[in-house]
Amino acid sequence: MTNLFTIGFCGKKEDQFHDLLDHAGVKILVDIRLWRTSRFVPWANGTNLKSMLKGRYIYIPECAPTKMLLDSYKAGEITWTEYEKTFNEIINEREIEKRFTQELIERACLLCSEKSPEMCHRRLVAEYLVDKFEDIGIKHL
Repeated sequence: MTNLFTIGFCGKKEDQFHDLLDHAGVKILVDIRLWRTSRFVPWANGTNLKSMLKGRYIYIPECAPTKMLLDSYKAGEITWTEYEKTFNEIINEREIEKRFTQELIERACLLCSEKSPEMCHRRLVAEYLVDKFEDIGIKHL
């Protein structure tokens, strides 16, 4: 069994972030954020990561929540349980597994900003993909 990795950049310094990816043997960083920018962590902008990772960075926006869903959750209008249910429906409707291959899954790390995976959409994407592909586990970096 191989692992699909996930990582959030918040709370990490740039060198620590890259060390975690290198140590895990990650070959492709899959950015699944709604927005690929970060005012507070400039090195984590999509443009910068693409440049630094030299061909090892891809963006799959279909794996991101909708703006409306994210805004509703951040405003406290819905609970995490409601967010999770709605987000799972969205990625199922989008059939995000069609954006991945078994080979990509086995070499990838899903990127988001959240420090912890527990209440982050990257965990939900990883769990969804594990159900669609064979012999894959999840490891959060």
